[in-house]
Amino acid sequence: MIKAIDFFCGAGGLTRGLLDAGINVVAGVDNDERLRDTYERNNKPSLFVKKDVAEIDIEALRKKVGVQPTDTTLYAACTPCQPFSTLNRTKVDDNQKALLLVFAEIVAQSPPDFVIVENVPGLNNAIGLDIYKRFEAVLVGQGFKADAALLDAKHFGVPQTRRRFILIASTHGPARLPAPTTAERPRTVREHIGKYPRLADGEDSAEYANHAARALPLHHRRIVEAVPPNGGSRRDVEDTSILLKCHQERPDAHKDVFGRMAWDAPSPTLTCRCTDVYCGRFIHPEQHRGISLREAAALQTFDDSYEFFGSSFLEKSRQIGNAVPVRLAKELGKAVIGLQREAGQ
Repeated sequence: MIKAIDFFCGAGGLTRGLLDAGINVVAGVDNDERLRDTYERNNKPSLFVKKDVAEIDIEALRKKVGVQPTDTTLYAACTPCQPFSTLNRTKVDDNQKALLLVFAEIVAQSPPDFVIVENVPGLNNAIGLDIYKRFEAVLVGQGFKADAALLDAKHFGVPQTRRRFILIASTHGPARLPAPTTAERPRTVREHIGKYPRLADGEDSAEYANHAARALPLHHRRIVEAVPPNGGSRRDVEDTSILLKCHQERPDAHKDVFGRMAWDAPSPTLTCRCTDVYCGRFIHPEQHRGISLREAAALQTFDDSYEFFGSSFLEKSRQIGNAVPVRLAKELGKAVIGLQREAGQ
C-alpha cells in the first residue's frame, strides 16, 4: 500500500479522499493548530503534525510517521492558493508564492514515488508561471514525469463548479491525470443538500453535525427574503432601496453577492466565506438564509459523519471552503494507485 504525507493538509479533504481511494495517509502537515481536532478525529489513524513546512526535516518526519526507505510513497500538497488567485488583486509577499518551492525542496531532499499538487488556475499562468517552472525543473531533475491540467470538480462527481490546477507526477514512467467520472450531467445542489432539515438563519439542527446557519442582520435578511428562489439574484429584487448602498450605486459590481444557488445545477465555487450571503451566491435555493456548514460540506462531498471543529462559525466555514473536494481527491488517489500497478510496484 502507498504511504502518503499530506502537506498543507488543512481540514483534511485531500487526506480523506486519498484514504477513501485506498492510500495510507500517515500524516497531515499544517502550521495551524486549530485544524488538529477536525483533521485527526475524521482521518484516524492519520496524525496531524503541527509544523511550518519551511522548517520540516523530511527525513525526521518520515521516521516519526513510520515511512521506511523501501515504502512506496506519495507526497501531496495543496499549497495556499491566494497568491496565485485571479481574485487576489493585492500585492502578495513572494514568501507565500515560494511555499511551492519549499515543497519542491522537500521532494528533492527525500524523493517520493509520486507527487500530487492542487492549486488555483493562476499557478500555471502569468501570475505564478515563474514559480511553477522552477517547481517543474525540480521534478524533472529528480526523474519525475508529470501530467498537469486544469480540472473542474464537477466532472468528478462533485456538485460544484470548481476549476483547479492539478498535477500528478511519477518516478515510475509517464503520469496520467484521472479521466472525468461524470458523464453528461453534473451532480446538483438538490441531490446533495435537499435532504437536510429546514433552518432559519441563526438556527442549528441536532439531526446532522454542523447543520447550522449563520445569523443574519435584519437588513441582510430583508434582502435575502426579496431574492427570488432557485437561482435568483439581487438584481431581481424589485425594491432596490433595500439593497446595500454600495450595490445601489454599483448594481453590476460583484454580481453574485446576495445570490441564491439553483437547485438543479452545480453550486458556484465555495470559498472560505461560503456560508456568508454577502460574499457570493451562497443563499440557500429557497430558504431565507445562507447555506449551513453541513450543506457546504456536502457540496464539498464530505460525508455527514465528517464533523468540523473550531471556536467560531467562520473558522469552520474556512475549513470547509478551503478544502479539496473529497470525491475529486479520491479520483486523484485512484489515478496514483493505477500508476503504481502499471509500474508493478
